Amino acid sequence: MKPINVVCFYWSGERWQEEGMEYDKVPDRSFRKHLARSSPIDRELVCKYVNNLYAGVFKWAVHPFNFICFTNDDLDVNKNIELRPFEKVTNNGVLPRMYMFSKAAGLFGSQVLCLDIDVVITGPLRDIMNYDKLFCVRQRWQQGQEHLPDGDIMSFSAGRESEELFWTPFIENVRAAEDFTKGRERFWINKVTEGVTDTWAAEAPNQVCSYKKHIRNRREERVGEARIVSCHGFPRPHDIKEQWRIDNWN
Repeated sequence: MKPINVVCFYWSGERWQEEGMEYDKVPDRSFRKHLARSSPIDRELVCKYVNNLYAGVFKWAVHPFNFICFTNDDLDVNKNIELRPFEKVTNNGVLPRMYMFSKAAGLFGSQVLCLDIDVVITGPLRDIMNYDKLFCVRQRWQQGQEHLPDGDIMSFSAGRESEELFWTPFIENVRAAEDFTKGRERFWINKVTEGVTDTWAAEAPNQVCSYKKHIRNRREERVGEARIVSCHGFPRPHDIKEQWRIDNWN
């Protein structure tokens, strides 16, 4: 079987801030508060996140894989992690990772599993790594937004079809995409797919879960059938003191 390309991204921006930012430039007050609480980080912790993500995939992978971190920074990471520079055509939110759909990303001809660096791998990735179709994403967990996709755990077939769907209209008018999405890739994904995508709820039931919705504040805090736990904001893994996190991310 051809190796799967497991990819992540790191850049210092809204979500990950090594040197801080001027929060008053963020118009949404509640989002400003969220960023001030969750985003500050130092380089050592960045490297720990990337290394721990690789370690989780390595432990639970069921197929050969390459691990690529798209970054323009010189990170001190495991020698098996390829640091690949990328063209950052926008600084807006999480939109820079739309680059992975471009031919220039060097992923064409492979299945790609893209993971946020703050997810925690907790079990065998068989169903997730077996996915080999055009595009799969998780649905949002917030009440009333379940119809929307979210981009922290995505798998796609890298090639002309996915490039023309996600990247071509984006790069043709980056400013319009920024204005439309306010940096949130889920709005872009929903727009270009017209809301029709494969979902992990169907492809790998109960295997992609939310820390806040499915684990935190439960009588017995455990991950159950979950294979990937999404922290999606605050608290991030290093803030979580529970045993399941220590067992899987340390």
